This record gives sequence, C-alpha cells and structure tokens, in this order.
Amino acid sequence: MVRISKPINDKLIAICEKGFPNEVCGILIGNKKNARYEVENFHECQNMNTERSVDRYELNPKDYIQGEKIAKDLGSSIIGIYHSHPNHPAIASETDKLYAWPEMVYMIYSIYDYKYKELISWEINEKQDIFQEMKTDIYE
Repeated sequence: MVRISKPINDKLIAICEKGFPNEVCGILIGNKKNARYEVENFHECQNMNTERSVDRYELNPKDYIQGEKIAKDLGSSIIGIYHSHPNHPAIASETDKLYAWPEMVYMIYSIYDYKYKELISWEINEKQDIFQEMKTDIYE
C-alpha cells in the first residue's frame, strides 16, 4: 500500500499537468515499513531524455543526489519515483519495468490533454518479473 496526503498528491498532479505533453519525473521521499510506503515529500527531477520526452523519462542524476540529501536531512529515504504518462494510461510499461528498482514504489500519473485522469502505483516483483499494482490511499 502507498499512503500520500491530498496536498502532496495535488502538487504532483499540478506538476504533471504543467509538464504535458512531456513526461515529468521526480523522486518520492518518505519511509517504508513492511509493505507500506508513506510518501512525506517529493523532489522534482529534470527529464534528461530529450529525444523521446513524450514517452520516456530519465532522471537527472544531479537532481537525484540533491533529493537524497533532502531525504537525509528530513530523516527519511527515497522510497520511489513518480512520473507522468502523457495521453496514455497509468499502466507501467515494459520500459518502466526494465529500469525499475526493487523495494521502490512507482507512481504513474496519467495526463490527457493537460488534465489529470488517473494515478496507479506499482512495485516490481523480481521473482515473477512483473509490476504489481498497489493500493494508493490519498488521505486528507
């Protein structure tokens, strides 16, 4: 399960809508306890993929390192990645699976014509080599 506050989720939606028609990306900061991810903050990252930015993302390593410092200062960790799927469902792709890390949540925001449509959270199951959908709890 993934837990995220409505204010943080609303900010991520706004970032994803603003970035349309390109994929946007960033890191999720918080804590993982057992199979439960608690998103407490986030850090935007530049999408370094300029050739296929409409359907691919590549996190800027400098932004990732900066996010690690922020997480450490907060007493938290990087627990996942968020990114958008412009004009595409929030279904994890084969490319998403190829680059996924274990023990991380992947929150995908589907954005159609600048408007948020859906959010689906995913986690890689290394043994079965599949992405598994996770319940997302958006709380007030």
